Amino acid sequence: MRLLKNLLKVGISLGLFSYLVWISDPRQVLQVLGNVYSQDRLVYLFYALIAGFVSVGFLAWRWQIVLQAFHLEYGLSRLYGIYLIGMFFNNFLPTSIGGDIVRIYRVADESDDRTLAFSSVIIERLLGIAATLFLSILALFYVSRFYRDSRLMIMTIVLFVAIIIFFVLMFRDRPFKFLLRLFDRFTLLRIGERFNKMIGAIHMLKDRRGVLLSVFVLSVLSQASIVLMNWALVWAFQLKVGLVYLFLVVPVTFLLTMLPSINGVGFRDGGYIFFLSKVGVANAGAISLSFMNVIIPMFISIFGGFLFMVQRKKSKQKEIEAIEESL
Repeated sequence: MRLLKNLLKVGISLGLFSYLVWISDPRQVLQVLGNVYSQDRLVYLFYALIAGFVSVGFLAWRWQIVLQAFHLEYGLSRLYGIYLIGMFFNNFLPTSIGGDIVRIYRVADESDDRTLAFSSVIIERLLGIAATLFLSILALFYVSRFYRDSRLMIMTIVLFVAIIIFFVLMFRDRPFKFLLRLFDRFTLLRIGERFNKMIGAIHMLKDRRGVLLSVFVLSVLSQASIVLMNWALVWAFQLKVGLVYLFLVVPVTFLLTMLPSINGVGFRDGGYIFFLSKVGVANAGAISLSFMNVIIPMFISIFGGFLFMVQRKKSKQKEIEAIEESL
């Protein structure tokens, strides 16, 4: 079943990406990419790479804050390295081991607390999505003049409000206790017990809401760094796209990567083509920019693979699957 699911993701990503490249004219795409080398604009690729590393730094910092709230002390450099290792597994082994599972395993292995390790990743991920949704809402309001379809705006607002409601309910005693009693009834595969452990960890932060605000702000800064990375790439490809408009393109296309695919390939590209076409960017330029949003994180994650080998702490497949099944 898992193999079929992964094959379906690969098929969707490759099929959609191939179609988008075809309608963009492969020769024009190669010409856009080649202009970076022929016109000495490699320095902008370097700036984009730096922005990518900075974005990961904000992600590691937000994770550190959540772990500290659970009284788990980790140095920022240590978490930065674990984040890079997780990115490596996401980018190069997407069909077998998830990067988040690797991160959970590393913290759980050192702290002997699987629940808090799992909950820390869930919290920072949810707040990261909330920050992306927040930026998307602001951007969609700003560029509403470019299109009249309100469905994307409505969906974004609904998802953002749903996450906020979830945390509000988790911090209130009565809804929290109700959910505990409700999920106590789900005994099959210990689903209820596992869910209660997670919401129990989130409930622990009810008196430390400043932690959530800090994580939210760092998530926004991480997204802003990705926007700056795209802005540097815009200069490298000599595309006419304003920085403010990129604050629409990047968050919204990030949401599209959550659709069934391999690292968002295909859906992200379609989003870039759709939004950038509104400001006169040709398909070849849009898909080239989107393509670099895959290549740069992959390049950055290679450092995670190097760290994984240097540390010589091999995370065996069976051990990681055991962690995944027990959460």
